[in-house]
Amino acid sequence: MYPFIKRKLARPGAFYYDITSPFGYGGPVFKVRKDGSKLAASFLAAFSIYSRTEKIIAEYIRFHPLLHNAELMKEGLKLLPVHDTYTFKLNYVNKDTTEDRYNGTLAEKESPYSVKKMGTVKHMFDFLVLYYSTIRRNEETDSYYFFTNDYFESLVSELGPNLHLFGIFKGNRLLAACYVLAKGEVLYHHVSANLVEEKESDAESKLMAAIAQWGADNNYSCFHLSGGQASHVSPLTAALGLETDKVEISSYDIAVRVHEPDIYKKLQPMDEVGLIKRYGNN
Repeated sequence: MYPFIKRKLARPGAFYYDITSPFGYGGPVFKVRKDGSKLAASFLAAFSIYSRTEKIIAEYIRFHPLLHNAELMKEGLKLLPVHDTYTFKLNYVNKDTTEDRYNGTLAEKESPYSVKKMGTVKHMFDFLVLYYSTIRRNEETDSYYFFTNDYFESLVSELGPNLHLFGIFKGNRLLAACYVLAKGEVLYHHVSANLVEEKESDAESKLMAAIAQWGADNNYSCFHLSGGQASHVSPLTAALGLETDKVEISSYDIAVRVHEPDIYKKLQPMDEVGLIKRYGNN
């Protein structure tokens, strides 16, 4: 299985396409019975023929660090390591059965913060105010990741109960918020936002710890953070009372595969730095 988005590229007198993994993790998923590397090589050869037939000049692949599908393709592709990702093993976290814990009562006695599980639809606007502020002040963020309201509306519509929204407050003021995806027994950090003055505080780390605790309390086995959230790893590990060997580190890799080199150079040449900036976020 190989999910991808096909995009039209206009050129005078002709149309070509490229393809990319949807935002997040992706890449081909193989059902291996014997030799996985041989299976991947056969797939690459067949897909190259398909791509040239369909006028697909290039493909941009985001691999899945938890499925380790990049490993099967490393012989046939040049992998670009972007960053490490971190998966916290929640079955080693003690459950907290405090009633209404995620309705604003998650506040330490000496802490000014409280965490709430928010409505994915009801509080979408509150999240978007933070999100657009966060994106605009980060000059390094590629415009590719400036998601519109339509993206979040589709996210809520398509994922329904598998999408969750959490926020951390100081009084009635929302300081940071995060949409989380639930897939099977795994919780994935998807997209988060924060106030500029709280960027260096511990508020967002406390939010991540509360989300992980909620996951443990609701029988999820793992909470996954991307490399962009690396600053929360140490405080989150400590807050959950985990040993470092209960945090799995996996590489997040991307790759570009060019099927029509001459046309690619004319239409959309991109060096490795540009590729990572455009396709490296997850």
